[in-house]
Amino acid sequence: MPRFFVPGEQFPAIAGADAHQIRNVLRMKIGDEVELLDGSGKIYSAKIVRIGKDKVETEIVSEKLEESEPRIKITLAQALPKGQKMDFIIEKAVELGASKIIPLTTERTIAKNAKPERWQKLAKEAAEQSGRALIPEVSPLTRFEEVLKMRNQFNLALIPWELEREMTLKSALVHRPSSILVLIGPEGGFSHNEITLAKEGGFISVSLGRSILRAETAGLAVLSAIMYELE
Repeated sequence: MPRFFVPGEQFPAIAGADAHQIRNVLRMKIGDEVELLDGSGKIYSAKIVRIGKDKVETEIVSEKLEESEPRIKITLAQALPKGQKMDFIIEKAVELGASKIIPLTTERTIAKNAKPERWQKLAKEAAEQSGRALIPEVSPLTRFEEVLKMRNQFNLALIPWELEREMTLKSALVHRPSSILVLIGPEGGFSHNEITLAKEGGFISVSLGRSILRAETAGLAVLSAIMYELE
């Protein structure tokens, strides 16, 4: 059944691109059913009662609490990669259960072209496609030093580093934290100065294995491993 996130001020009417999709892409009719989410964690079964040019009106049939959200809350702070790679990272991070994504600038970040509106749209679409009950927030482009200041908001803060030889990701998760901040570096990796600052700020550097992963792979690998270990 098609699923749509609907802003509270227009709920339960569906407008904008979603209305276009219902009318012109899915070609749904009056009486067809959809699932609506308002960001509260509830999922609503609704029936289409009117299809207009710019808005689709629905009638709520039933509601329930959605249990598809991960218990573990993971914020992915991802250094901005070159090209369109961030689009891919946003989509897959949402599918894998990230609760928030922070596009990041670091000493070695080359790309500077942030697209917050586009990324939030991609997060919404990925959340709908993967059956999420909430849309993960995509933050504005943020400096590395500013993310370090967020450490105390989380039970655990990790910074994967290719030169880490002792601490594994599995070992870092032994106490089963409920909220985790993960810092992922750019194509050139974090500088030694950034690693030092992160460790001084309470971040734990971890190894992701013997291979050096690409910037667009590392964060998704971490998300997958954490969800497997803790969910």
